[in-house]
Amino acid sequence: MRISILFFSSIFFLSNSIAQVSKDSTTALEEINIKAYEANTIKQKIPASISLISKTALQRASTYSLVPAFNNVAGVRMEERSPGSYRLSMRGSLLRSPFGVRNVKVYLNDFLLTDAGGNTYLNLLDVAGLDHVEIIKGPSGSIYGAGTGGAILFSGTDFFSDGNEKKLKVMLSAGSFGTFNENVSYQYNTKKFKSNLVQSHYQSNGYRVQSSMRKDNLQYQFEFNQGTRASINGIVLFSDLHYNTPGGLTAAQFAANPKQARPATASLPSAVDQRAGIYNRTGLLGVSLRYKLSEKWTSTSSVTSAMTGFKNPFITNYEKRNESNIGLRTKFAYQTSGLHPVQWISGAEIQFGHYRIDSSGNNKGISDGKSVVDRVNAKQLFGFSQLNYSPVDFLRFQVGVSINSFGYDLQRIKGLLLNGAGTSKFNPQLLPRIACMIEPFSALGFYVQVAKGYSSPTIAEIRPSAGGIYTGLQAEYGWNKEIGLKLKAFGNRLGWSFDYFEFNLKDAIVRQTNAAGAEYFINAGSTNQRGVESELNWVVLNSNSNKIFQKLVISQATTFNDFTFNQYQIGSNNYSGKKLTGVPKEVFVFSVDATFAKNFYSNISFNYTGSLPLNDANTFNASSYRLWQMKFGWKKKLKKTDLDYFVLIDNMLNEKYSLGNDLNAFGSRFFNAAPKRNILIGLSIGL
Repeated sequence: MRISILFFSSIFFLSNSIAQVSKDSTTALEEINIKAYEANTIKQKIPASISLISKTALQRASTYSLVPAFNNVAGVRMEERSPGSYRLSMRGSLLRSPFGVRNVKVYLNDFLLTDAGGNTYLNLLDVAGLDHVEIIKGPSGSIYGAGTGGAILFSGTDFFSDGNEKKLKVMLSAGSFGTFNENVSYQYNTKKFKSNLVQSHYQSNGYRVQSSMRKDNLQYQFEFNQGTRASINGIVLFSDLHYNTPGGLTAAQFAANPKQARPATASLPSAVDQRAGIYNRTGLLGVSLRYKLSEKWTSTSSVTSAMTGFKNPFITNYEKRNESNIGLRTKFAYQTSGLHPVQWISGAEIQFGHYRIDSSGNNKGISDGKSVVDRVNAKQLFGFSQLNYSPVDFLRFQVGVSINSFGYDLQRIKGLLLNGAGTSKFNPQLLPRIACMIEPFSALGFYVQVAKGYSSPTIAEIRPSAGGIYTGLQAEYGWNKEIGLKLKAFGNRLGWSFDYFEFNLKDAIVRQTNAAGAEYFINAGSTNQRGVESELNWVVLNSNSNKIFQKLVISQATTFNDFTFNQYQIGSNNYSGKKLTGVPKEVFVFSVDATFAKNFYSNISFNYTGSLPLNDANTFNASSYRLWQMKFGWKKKLKKTDLDYFVLIDNMLNEKYSLGNDLNAFGSRFFNAAPKRNILIGLSIGL
């Protein structure tokens, strides 16, 4: 910790010195109009906890992974059990995500990434195909439907300004563990038609045994403008992803050799013997139409279709899934300007999912043919309406509500018939949200919001990979109460947001494992979740007139969580009052971006994550860790060519830690070791 204090002190004195020299030449923070809650304004004007990850922040942290950038956001924790195996926790929603992303609604532009069954393959996205990310923390069902964790809005590659333009960009990088990454993007624009094609490839042998990864992506995005009234947008995404899964280790195994894969036991083979891994091929197509009906009315409608072929040879079983999904979203917006602006948005969203799930035994990476096959059909539907109204300049209201319906039909078409198969439909849920922002000064705003969250069990929880059926699972729900402030100061060079929330969740869904290591899910009574989140961005310097330092930006994010089980009992075990599984009490992130000597740039970030409980009884904990990362590069524009050479160093101080712990793991196999110090060297060329 002494190193951290020395580092922060040095930055503080350096920033003050530079600020005193060049105070008058410093320009403001970049402001991006965001789409959260359909507000189309800067995040400081929205009465909700919203974080923004810019394109610069995405690319400075990694050339291929979303994990470092997301972990710089207060209240958000992204994990990897193995490379490519994303898990996402927003205010404690990790309880339901042994793998994948659940309980969070995810969009790419106007298109649905979350399927009708409640699952999101977030690892299909590539950093090169993204412009920025908006993260809405806490229940946002009044306009985005089911999900108590929040919503994520990805924006694809941003198009250039109007006119005939062409742009080609190539990036190559290579580094530790046999890592190689390349992507090529080509954008072609005319006054009416804009298009962007991104191809990318990533491969790595992995830090651990049985942790190699390969991923190929192709993303095409277009926009066609028919005059000033109509525009058509579309996206085509294809991803071919494979990564091996080394499995969890006990504390003793993790201490002895963190690189090893899960070894064999007297009753179970090893991860290597079973060739454990994930195979995912997904194609997604989305088309949207935006039409200006009049000066005050606009409509936007989109359709998203996706097909996935999924295979998962695991230690104890082999799962195959064929999935097809289609979703439609339409909305009408009425908007006026003037002294008392009004915005009213109403619409609906419907999704259908069809899944064929085949579970069998695993014989060294090959299905043993003894299959249990189920066919599942899922349907989600919700209608929403939201009013934004500002009666006076310093007061802003957002009032929204949605009504949600979810149901599924499960039929066993091969194997022993089980009780519980059939049709199930959850009662319609009304999800209101009321929010208000008061701005006593133009640079300062206080907000308060109350919202109800609701999330039905996903198909992967009702019918987990081992083949059981758990139709007794109930939806979880709860009320979120939140207050916060948003500040802009020093000529908009400093931005600060702070919020305090209380979320009381009922019938929380929690993962368990049986003696064979197969997962299943139960409703865990209730939880109390209280937290504080703070984010700070300060442009100390941004001026080309300074000969030594041209730019210096300091960012900080702090999270404090007090999450506990309220009422939670399994048999004779009473876990009431225990800390919520998988959630650290505190996370502190600090980063510095600098541009100096005209062409050189660097980013240094520090992440302290506190210890967290690994099981519901809180008898096992993961240790806290301190993670340092750095990117150093040289940029130069030669006529029409942009050159960028860079070096990325991850885990600079060689910290030994686990990122992506297996919660409530049978046999206490909790730990998935993250890579020790590793380096990536790359080159980017823009033409």
